[in-house]
Amino acid sequence: MNGEGPETGKAKERWKVKGVALRVLFYVFFGYAFLYVIGTLGAQAQK
Repeated sequence: MNGEGPETGKAKERWKVKGVALRVLFYVFFGYAFLYVIGTLGAQAQK
């Protein structure tokens, strides 16, 4: 036994899920922003 009850295991699992969700939101948001900036610069370059 390492002193961890079932609650601490569940709490760690919740943090892992939250971390993955935040990482996904981060990548989606900044990926969209990056593509938007690249598209805007590309459209201006053609003018």
